Formats: sequence, structure tokens, C-alpha cells
Amino acid sequence: LDRLRALAGVAACARVESANTFPSDAGIASSAAAFAALTLAGAAALRLDLDERQLTILTRHGGSGSACRSIPTGYVEWVVPEGPFDAARWDTESYAASLAAPEHWALADVVAVVDAGAKKIGSAENHQLAVTSAYFPTRLAEIPARMAATRTAIATRDFELLGTTMEADAVSMHVVCMTSTPPSFYWNSGTLAVIHAVRAWRAEGLQSYFTIDAGPNVHVICAAADRDEVERRLRALPGVQFTIANNAGAGARVVG
Repeated sequence: LDRLRALAGVAACARVESANTFPSDAGIASSAAAFAALTLAGAAALRLDLDERQLTILTRHGGSGSACRSIPTGYVEWVVPEGPFDAARWDTESYAASLAAPEHWALADVVAVVDAGAKKIGSAENHQLAVTSAYFPTRLAEIPARMAATRTAIATRDFELLGTTMEADAVSMHVVCMTSTPPSFYWNSGTLAVIHAVRAWRAEGLQSYFTIDAGPNVHVICAAADRDEVERRLRALPGVQFTIANNAGAGARVVG
């Protein structure tokens, strides 16, 4: 809010009321949703004339880097500068942009919630710990090729390419967490049960792939037409408390 006030040239205070429709601090991007909403609402209240790129940068600086991806619509990329990793340069120059509209590809995200409680180690703390992992440089080196594969997969609607790339990256991120000092172990028995189930379903012909944020809960990506079946199967797994399902949707917007 201080950044928004500075842009508007005002000193007015605001009362902020925030609510989520899903668990907070559980690795389901609650902070991304919150900071995207706060930035957009604040800019609208102050009547700031900001384009989407400016909004994504402000949102990222607000407290959650991944929140910038919640501003644009549909399939979104967090764009970083070319060249070697430079934290200061990435901080000032990275932004988010839409790669495709929601209707470009009918995919669904079914979240298997295996622990709705707040995680003990937050994402911000783990970002600081990541550099202590011997695998961290390897992960950074792998990311450009994975990003290129993801862009291609979205543009061509290649689900196998998207899914295998997504799973590899999720495991890579958690390897960094598990090999940091001190290590962070987000997964539990329910997490592993979902991973094994998704792999088994795929072998049976039900195309679905997993990804896992900084937490134990598992996002299962599937065709929108398979969403109900995937959700039914996930709910039957031991350790799954409940599910949350969504299709690709619009970006952040002011309502009311």
C-alpha cells in the first residue's frame, strides 16, 4: 500500500478486509491470490492508471513473487530477464504476461488437499534456504529449457509435454527443499499416495499429471472433460481430506 500511495501522491489510510475460499498457508497460493487482489483493489481505489505489466510488477513487490501471475488472464508466464541469475536485476525487471486465453485449452486443476493446516516453514523462508542446497545451481540451469518446453506445450496444446515437464519441475523444487540446510520436508503420506495414484491412472489411460507447490497438497492437472472423474478418484484416496477444482480462468478483476 505504501508503494501505491507513493504513486498516487497521497497519504490516505485504508482498511483492508481479505478472505480466501480455500486454506491459507497450505501451499495452494493463498498469498498469491491475496496480494494480487490487494494490489488491484488499491490501484482501483486510488484511481491509478496502470497497465497490466505495471500491476504485475507492483504485485510481485507486494510480498509474493508468484502473485504477479494472478493478474493476467488464462495461461500466464512470469517473465525474467535473459542472462545469468541476478537477484537484483530480476527484482526490478521481471513481470507477468498472458501466454494464452483460458479458452485456448480446456484444462482443469483438481487440488487434493491432504493437509489443510498452515505449513511450518513458509515460502519466504525457504527462498532464503534454497541457496544452501547443492542442487540449487542445477535447478536454475534446468529452468530455461523447462520454460521453453512449457511455452511450446501451451501453444500446441501438447498435454504430455506439459505434464512431464511440470512433474519434473515440481520434483526438482522439492529436491532443493529437501537438500537445503536445514532441510524442509513438505510431503506426507497423503502426498505420496496421490502421486502414485496419478501415475497409475495415467498408465490406465486417464491422462493426468501432478505438480506440488511449497506444501503437501497436490495439484492434479487434467482435461476439463476428465475433471469430475479425477475429482471422484482423488476423494476416494486415503489421506485426501477434500478437493478443490477449477478450470483455467480470467485474471484478477474488480467486482462490485
